[in-house]
Amino acid sequence: MTERIDVLHVDDDPSVLDLTEAYLDRELASVSVTSVTGPEAGLNRLDSESFDCVVSDYDMPGMDGLAFFETLREDHAAIPFVLYTGKGSEEIASRALNAGVTGYFQKGGPEQLKRLANRVERAVEESRTRRVADRYSTVIDALGYPVYVVDETGTFTFVNESFAELTGYDREEILGSKPDLIKGDEAVAEAEDRLGSILSSGGPDIQRFRVDIDPKEGDPIPCRDHMAVLPYEGEAFDGSVGILRDVSVEAARREELETKRRALEEAPVGIAITDPSLPDNPMVYVNDEFVEMTGYDREDAVEVNCRFLQGEETDEAAVAELREAIDAEEPASVELLNYRKDGTPFWNRVSIAPIRERDDDRVTGWVGFQENITAFKEREEALRRQNERLDAFAGIVSHDLRNPLNVARGRVELAHEETGNDHLEAAVDALDRIESIVEHTLTLAREGETVGDPEPVDLAALAADSWETVDTDRATVEVVAEGTVLADPDRLRNLFENLFRNAVEHAAVDDEPVTIRIGDVADGFYVADDGPGIAEAVRGDLFEPGESGSDGNAGFGLAIVDEIATAHGWEVAATSSETGGARFEVHGVDRPQPAPAE
Repeated sequence: MTERIDVLHVDDDPSVLDLTEAYLDRELASVSVTSVTGPEAGLNRLDSESFDCVVSDYDMPGMDGLAFFETLREDHAAIPFVLYTGKGSEEIASRALNAGVTGYFQKGGPEQLKRLANRVERAVEESRTRRVADRYSTVIDALGYPVYVVDETGTFTFVNESFAELTGYDREEILGSKPDLIKGDEAVAEAEDRLGSILSSGGPDIQRFRVDIDPKEGDPIPCRDHMAVLPYEGEAFDGSVGILRDVSVEAARREELETKRRALEEAPVGIAITDPSLPDNPMVYVNDEFVEMTGYDREDAVEVNCRFLQGEETDEAAVAELREAIDAEEPASVELLNYRKDGTPFWNRVSIAPIRERDDDRVTGWVGFQENITAFKEREEALRRQNERLDAFAGIVSHDLRNPLNVARGRVELAHEETGNDHLEAAVDALDRIESIVEHTLTLAREGETVGDPEPVDLAALAADSWETVDTDRATVEVVAEGTVLADPDRLRNLFENLFRNAVEHAAVDDEPVTIRIGDVADGFYVADDGPGIAEAVRGDLFEPGESGSDGNAGFGLAIVDEIATAHGWEVAATSSETGGARFEVHGVDRPQPAPAE
């Protein structure tokens, strides 16, 4: 041992102190001896200084050596204590060893002093080794990792509590057993190969490898083994030591991250992630769709703020909306005119959302989704132009066509009154039909507009009100529908009126009365009659303009019903009623939630 040993020697004989110090100096490589002549002085020095070992006489005035040992052990329990006495006896030796002293020697000549020096050296070495072992044990326990030691024969000689908990075995069951207790044959063979690699002259000092641990109960546990050999000299291999890490959670997390990574890469929309902790909040990730959409390689996009996609016709108001959302740390979605790398403009629906820390809700990043909506915007613009033309056409029909019709009807009726010619009466009927076509054409144009702000409507009350506005002399109505729906009440009334007229015109055959029933379905309502019904072959065409007409009717009623339903986001379908008549079902209808009870 080359590290210095600090020894406190207590004896009431100064000559013994001097002689002992001389021998300890000669026999030990590096020693510092502090000599005191009484236990009280020794206790005082122990309170102010640090010593590696105490050597004490037994027979001293005021306090013998064993009493001195008992006293110092209260505050210095770990320090080695050697009783070196000239008054030796079996009784004193027995008491000393039973009390727990490190060593007991009778005073004597040079040989006894050499033995004393040797015992002091071994006691200090053991104490220091024990302290190091205790520190390492504390560290191992604090880490919580399973630790094992096997000897040169491959037998477990040490496992900690974490190892026992991992395997499900008691420590007593593991100690003395072989690794095949917790490993399959292949795992045992791989561990032996790894150990051989460490022991080879050119091998690594540590081997890290995956291993499945077979617990006492349950499925195998995937672990990572960190293996090394115990220190040894020459050929005397003493065994190996290892630390296991349960990687089942790590493997599941890795699989989850890989799934998320693939989802990001294969998503049908562009995805970018930015880091606000970096200057100018640059993008730190873009997926393949972003590269495809913008024409910029990852090298062009990463570490750059996404504003490089903007150009001279990009709407500043939309950009400002994004900036405000970022400042407020809130999600937002806007439509921007962006530009590809080659300068080609494209419409981009950009949606951003903050990425927050789970612990403190702090924003650590932003994720942005880019969707190329150029085709949608082009269709939207074409539809806008089409609607403008339709509005213009409706104006022409309403004003420029209706006025001449009114003049023609007036002239024909006047001529009919003056001449009584029956041909003129037929002409009036034809003009009335033309006016009906004009009216229904305007209705179709109006009902095709999307409903923007629906309101709760009492379905039964509105159906009953609609019934009163239709010529229903040959029909009766039964309303069994309940509750309210979200709809435009005027347009829903028009839907019912057209369904009622359709039932009266088609179901009341040979002036036979018809019963019309209004009721609920799971996600909407129905209007059914007990007439002759609708042939299955023509049900799919009923909602086209002109297809549902009868003599003297232009056939716009069901087309208007379909337009009103579509404007609400509903679907209407024709089927058969329970009596074999016609039944029209409207699906996808929203119903307002009742207010919570107070």
